[in-house]
Amino acid sequence: MTIRISLTDFLTFNASKSQHSKRNVVKRIQDRQDYNPAFDFWKDLREAVKKLPDNPDLSILDSIAASEPDNKQHKRENYTRAVSRFKSFVRHESPEFFSVQNIKNIWSMENQLEVNVSPEIGMRINDTEYLVKIYFKVKNPNITISKQNVSSTLAMLRTALDASGEKRPCAILNIQTGKLVPEDKSDIEDDEMDLEVEALTFINTWNRIVPQDHS
Repeated sequence: MTIRISLTDFLTFNASKSQHSKRNVVKRIQDRQDYNPAFDFWKDLREAVKKLPDNPDLSILDSIAASEPDNKQHKRENYTRAVSRFKSFVRHESPEFFSVQNIKNIWSMENQLEVNVSPEIGMRINDTEYLVKIYFKVKNPNITISKQNVSSTLAMLRTALDASGEKRPCAILNIQTGKLVPEDKSDIEDDEMDLEVEALTFINTWNRIVPQDHS
């Protein structure tokens, strides 16, 4: 059976600092229910960011955070914190947003693993147009989004989008720190080898764990 996951799933696995953390990521993916938009914590903010190319007014993001109801204070606080860091990044880098709505592909390995690959938004920074995957997650001490830790995910982005005919560089924006991690094309072969090893590790870990039965 082919394992099908999101790019965020793989990124979380890739950025985990230890094998124990990686194993826990796989367990959580296996144990969760089928996708339901009502339980997608970051859906409202993610969709608002995707619309910025049409209307780059960042106050819309503040409104999204403030609109969370009183009984979802935890979500409101995390949204407010994420919006603040996103706005800080925008003030510092002054990106010009562009739509990447139709840019997507499937990355696969040996019919064992399929990953849906698609950036959230395009950003033109200093004359370079980046296809940006935004990491929408609450800050976790077991996860580090740095060039060294997520090179495999960047290689996955590049490989999948290159295959679809898209040649612009990719980057990951960690919304919890407001830092952009662009791809480094000087180590393409090494990064692609690391991606293969990391994907095989994910598959092997998955197959060693017995998933919970939700039926």
